[in-house]
Amino acid sequence: MFRRIRSYCLFGIKAVPVSVEIDASQGLPGFTMVGLPDNAVRESRERVVSAIRSIDKVVTGFRTTVNLSPADLRKEGSALDLPLAIGLLVATGEIEVPQLENLVIVGELSLDGLLKPIRGALSIAMSLSEKSRNILVIPRANESEVSLVEGIRYVCADTLKECVDALEAGAENAARWATGFRFKNKLTSIASDIPDFRNVVGMEGVKRALEVAAAGAHNFLLVGSPGAGKTLCAKCLPGILPEMTETEILETTRIHSCARTAGDSDEFKPVMTRPFRTPHHSASMVSLVGGGTRLKPGEASLAHNGVLFLDELPEFNRSVLEALREPMEEGSISVSRASGTVVWPARFMMGAAMNPCPCGYAMDPKRHCTCLPEARKRYQEKISGPLLDRIDIQVSVPPVDASQFASRTSAEPSAEIRKRVCAAREIQRKRFKGTRFKTNAEMSSNFAKESCKLSPATEKFAVHAADQMNLSARGYYRLLKVGRTIADLRNSESVEIVDLSEALRYRAFRS
Repeated sequence: MFRRIRSYCLFGIKAVPVSVEIDASQGLPGFTMVGLPDNAVRESRERVVSAIRSIDKVVTGFRTTVNLSPADLRKEGSALDLPLAIGLLVATGEIEVPQLENLVIVGELSLDGLLKPIRGALSIAMSLSEKSRNILVIPRANESEVSLVEGIRYVCADTLKECVDALEAGAENAARWATGFRFKNKLTSIASDIPDFRNVVGMEGVKRALEVAAAGAHNFLLVGSPGAGKTLCAKCLPGILPEMTETEILETTRIHSCARTAGDSDEFKPVMTRPFRTPHHSASMVSLVGGGTRLKPGEASLAHNGVLFLDELPEFNRSVLEALREPMEEGSISVSRASGTVVWPARFMMGAAMNPCPCGYAMDPKRHCTCLPEARKRYQEKISGPLLDRIDIQVSVPPVDASQFASRTSAEPSAEIRKRVCAAREIQRKRFKGTRFKTNAEMSSNFAKESCKLSPATEKFAVHAADQMNLSARGYYRLLKVGRTIADLRNSESVEIVDLSEALRYRAFRS
């Protein structure tokens, strides 16, 4: 008997429809699977047969052929276990499932029939959101992410037996409607594990620079001596970032769902806070930008709508850093392979920290730098000019005087800074309504020039400053974007000379 089960596989973060076609006929017993299955899919036969045996059903003794269509798409992962099991049970006459053509089935099976979660369930649910007749059959561990997509129907189960019972009784009766979530964009308390700026002694200039970076989603670089507080200030940044919108939560959760590994927790929760990714400087290009044999997203995509912080920037492999230039500009990463091209979203704030020289003390007034000028130059040249040109805010972090450690006066808390950042983001939201932009950092050159509303005197100042500092065309327009953010923080309609003056101080650090 021939049966076709509808399912999905992942290609990047995109869910691709796959038909699991099973033909179980009389003849010499055997099992053949075709359609470019990878090792995980090919090994599914052993898991499926054992799981079916655990519910007192038998599907062996037939000449079984399984085709995974489309045949030219490589099938990866374990999501095809459950559709294969249901297909074998139906094709061999062990069970009857009404309205089988309306079901989309995904899930991984263990040998004893337990259903395990799969990666990318949210992508599959989003691809079905406009097809109301479909019913998605999933492991219960994936229910939390599938239920985020409003308007789809789904059936979830913990075991193969529970799934078979529900389908035999009629999926229409067991199906639930996903209601999505009602996210209210309001200021909430900062997570307790995030460092607070109130505990950072001194460094008011650095705090101000990070406030500007957070308000406009600008890339930033902190340069200073070892122990000056660069990393601490960067780790305080999530405490002043605004909450994510519903769309951003779905986008980010979708990427993290597709990046799940076998060692992750069974229960997957939506990503409700902005990601703050801190890869080690030994990270490879694949781990940072994505790719590999299974085409999984990298750290840059996992930082989508959040921050990608690279500590000890010069210690990263130069080719790895250069691979970030395109996503910093375009907000996405395109990886091409023989099987096709995958595009991952990667709209992130790129943050970095570094020492000014190999010994680290070139900017320390109290300690002597032991580096030769040539060594210092080579160290700083590890960061290419094109990459630096894409970093809007470059700040020197001076060491804090020891006398300030005894001060009993607490600094401004992150919650107060966050209110100003959220107010500036609200101004940007109104400005960019109806456009593809979300923040000042994303503006096109023409839009940046129009939104700044420069007076003749201010424009003359900006052009003269760009000429004196040898700014590139990209650097000039990034100067305007930072100036626009500073003006937003003080709720000004136009960008004034005072805003551009502050933005100019962030264009190059002093070594």
